[in-house]
Amino acid sequence: MVMENIPIDHVGTDPAQAADMLARTVELPANLGITQTGFADALKDLVEKTVNYIYDRKDPPLNPKQRDTFDGNMPNKILGELAYKVRPLNGVWATPPYLHNGSVPTVYDLLSPYDDRPKQFYLGNREYDPVKLGYKTDELTNGSLFDTTIRGNANTGHEFNDKPAGTKGKIGKRTLVPDERKAIIEYLKTL
Repeated sequence: MVMENIPIDHVGTDPAQAADMLARTVELPANLGITQTGFADALKDLVEKTVNYIYDRKDPPLNPKQRDTFDGNMPNKILGELAYKVRPLNGVWATPPYLHNGSVPTVYDLLSPYDDRPKQFYLGNREYDPVKLGYKTDELTNGSLFDTTIRGNANTGHEFNDKPAGTKGKIGKRTLVPDERKAIIEYLKTL
């Protein structure tokens, strides 16, 4: 299964993490023979060299068909782009907080309009909220306050709303009412 990269302009989420990774550069030892300095390109080359080194050490070395089989018939597709990779949703209800930057504490909040999502919440509590599907976010001694107004922490995008089709970050046809959000949550618990 190939996981698709979705452009940030489409999902409407905070672009800071992807932008920072795209701009990140690395310096590697010359003996590796990797001249690319962009993080994604250098990582792709390093992975390729490492895998080939291992395959070439086999006695006899792996042939191209065996290499493809060992690679799961998946090419090395590390890309440097302003996008986020789609991930499988099996059991997603049990993996809070949500969005790529952890800016939405529960599934209920994720299914809610952006304006209704919490702008601040506490992290550090491992007690699970089975009603909203996520972490309990009440004030907590030694917890840390997550503020969605800080660069990189925005909880926008992936929104069900009544805005016109094509609106940045819109994924549903309309806003979900609370009972619909609860029904989706109960369904997700069965996956």
